[in-house]
Amino acid sequence: MEKVLIWPEHYPLLLKGLIEQNGAFILDALEAWPACSTKIEDNVSTTVLPPIYYLVWLAPRDPFDECTFQHISDFDEQAHQYINAAREYFLNNEYTNEQISEFLLERLSQYADVNAQLALESPMSLAQLLFEQRYFSLLEQLLARGALLSSADIMLVWQEVDFRAKFSAFLPQCAADKDTVLDAAKAELVQGKDFFTLLQHLSTDDNLQHLLEQALLAHLQSEHAKQSLAMRFVEQGAKGSEYNEQGQSALMLAAEKGFVAVLEAILGDASMDAKDEQGNTALHYAVAADNSACLKLLLRAGANFHAKNNAGLSCYRYAVERNRKELVHLMEREFGIKELSPQGQYMRVAKVHVLHALVVMLLPLQLFFFFDESIEHKSELTIALTMFSMVAIFFAISLKRCALYPQLKHPFGLGVIRMGSVLSLVAQLGLLSVVALAFLSQLAG
Repeated sequence: MEKVLIWPEHYPLLLKGLIEQNGAFILDALEAWPACSTKIEDNVSTTVLPPIYYLVWLAPRDPFDECTFQHISDFDEQAHQYINAAREYFLNNEYTNEQISEFLLERLSQYADVNAQLALESPMSLAQLLFEQRYFSLLEQLLARGALLSSADIMLVWQEVDFRAKFSAFLPQCAADKDTVLDAAKAELVQGKDFFTLLQHLSTDDNLQHLLEQALLAHLQSEHAKQSLAMRFVEQGAKGSEYNEQGQSALMLAAEKGFVAVLEAILGDASMDAKDEQGNTALHYAVAADNSACLKLLLRAGANFHAKNNAGLSCYRYAVERNRKELVHLMEREFGIKELSPQGQYMRVAKVHVLHALVVMLLPLQLFFFFDESIEHKSELTIALTMFSMVAIFFAISLKRCALYPQLKHPFGLGVIRMGSVLSLVAQLGLLSVVALAFLSQLAG
């Protein structure tokens, strides 16, 4: 679509009045100035802007000049000659184009509300025009007059590094919509652009901390995340203390990306044992990424390797399930971490309680042998069976106290078997003491 800017026929009169300080000319031109608007017909956009814009351009642009609009004037050749002559006069007196515009706008402000003109909606903002013209001194003067800038204007002007120090003095007062600017600046910050200082000027300390945390999270979620940029957020104050909608923390995402430096930097502030929606901890993320350095760092820092996700898998079992053999060996070799599979856990529980059940069954067997007069060598049988019960109890307790024994809630019946084995062993020891007393009495007789 072709964009056309109309220069109203009243512009030469306004310019003449401002140069010659003729209030009548100025007021007549302002009163007759057409309403600022944009009309679209036949794929052509025709725009009329407030007077202040034209005083920045001073004269219509040549059709071959690089410009947002094609400039078309409604005044005659004689008016063009006056405009050019006036401009040449100022330039010959060592005025720059910007200083000419400053001079004219200073006089215009005596007759019209400059801020009201700035507030009018238009296809091009005055800040954008001044940025294109590199008129930063004039922009500073307008800001000093209380001009408000849109979010897009602030983001645009902030790109001029040499103007930032002066521009910062007007922040956040010059922001027409501070929240929109904050969102835009955070989005740019996530992409690695230098907008942190802008956020500092627009935010309270608490809000700035929140924005930094969100920026760190957003960057770590990006496919193009870089550790150097993530570290910049940490150096600026991010601590990895917040979570995204999936319950993921910066610690988890850093472990997933393999960003060891980021992990080291935020370990002291972030929760190592926090879980996401799937119940995964940072250790699970390190395993998923098959990153031994991150896994080792988290384990050395004291991360809870017993924590299980929603699928009931600890980081060790998760590594086994995902065939991360190197990580499995690392956990076993350097940290002594080893866990049984569900089948192995079942067998371990079964072994412990089979031993307890044997001890329970040995009591009635011993009583049978003890009171059956036809059986010889009762004392030897009692001693042997009691010793067997003691060994069985010892192994059962050792297996249960082993780190590999599953920390599960057992059925009530298994608890009864364990208690019964203890009572059985006590009774067998009682029989053994009777046998011992009988043997001693025989020796005494």
